[in-house]
Amino acid sequence: MRCRLSIIPTLLAPAILTGGGAGVIFVFQPFGQRTWTFAAVAALLAALVLVLRPRPGLLAALRFPEVGRPWSGSLRLGRTALISVLACWLGLIAWSSWSPGGVLPAPKTDPDVIRVVTWNILHGTERGLPWDRFGWPVRKAALGTTLEAMRPDLLCVQEALPGQVMAVASMLPGHRRVGVGRDDGGSKGEHCAIYLDRGRFEQLDAGTFWLEQPIDQPPPRFTGGPRRICTWVRLRDRRSGRCLRVYNTHFPLTAVAQEQAARVILGRIALGDPTDAVLVAGDFNAGPGRPCRRLFDESGLQSSAVLAGESSASPTYQFYGIRLRSLDEILVDRGWRVVRHRVLDVKPANTFPSDHFGVLADLRLPAEASSRPSRSGL
Repeated sequence: MRCRLSIIPTLLAPAILTGGGAGVIFVFQPFGQRTWTFAAVAALLAALVLVLRPRPGLLAALRFPEVGRPWSGSLRLGRTALISVLACWLGLIAWSSWSPGGVLPAPKTDPDVIRVVTWNILHGTERGLPWDRFGWPVRKAALGTTLEAMRPDLLCVQEALPGQVMAVASMLPGHRRVGVGRDDGGSKGEHCAIYLDRGRFEQLDAGTFWLEQPIDQPPPRFTGGPRRICTWVRLRDRRSGRCLRVYNTHFPLTAVAQEQAARVILGRIALGDPTDAVLVAGDFNAGPGRPCRRLFDESGLQSSAVLAGESSASPTYQFYGIRLRSLDEILVDRGWRVVRHRVLDVKPANTFPSDHFGVLADLRLPAEASSRPSRSGL
């Protein structure tokens, strides 16, 4: 038992420094000002390696009173761990600058096509601490450049805080916004906002519901974890005359909660007019093969990527420019025809607009409602 206890001080410093370093790397992901961040980390690493070397006499004098084990081993391991963390951070910052981005999408050429974009824009603020800003003062310019280039008819955003909601609205002056904050059903908290082209669509109805009980108001929050929502809007397309419903959501993190969220959304879809064309977009926090995603597929809502002949596994989440997982998607029923699908891995001015890539789908809505099977499972 004494031997087991003696290893605790040896591992304490490395564990604290490694865990703390990982948290700092996540919080300070440099979407902009990479040069200054790289220089600061490089200077700290150089100081640690070349100047702040441990003194054997001092380290030998440090002892753990209860077990009599020297602390010198812990501090040496801690220093090594910190050097490793800083070296990894330098590599990540370098790759975030050198990693390639895709070309900006051109505006659509067919006026009958409906361009839909979904994007988790990563919560952030103009001012405050770094974990409040999350690079938004720099990222918003890159997002604005992309939106101006592709000109979506419908834009669904997730994680948008009130200031970001207003900023995106200013980027799309011809659009109307629907959606409320998830914390109070008003302006507080993150939004799953939908921006619709007022010239293209007539708004018939809209609302927001929560993905846990009670779904018609913000659930009480006695434990950790954010509330999750789905914003929806019913529209009439002025060109085709067809009605459509758009659902925009941001799923929870656990599999059980994700399946519950999928069933809530499918249940609400089933309450609508069965002749409406239905589209579900968002950040599902789950890959294409996960159970919550299969529920949508079984109901007749399919990936626009698959219908366009593309891979639904293309990564939409990135970390320092490293493409990791496919979490974001646009799902459509049989009322739509998919003309084009693309993951928006763009990097205007060498800046990713978010830690997620956007997803774009060019869709066609036939003028007449085709006779199609009802969505099973709804």
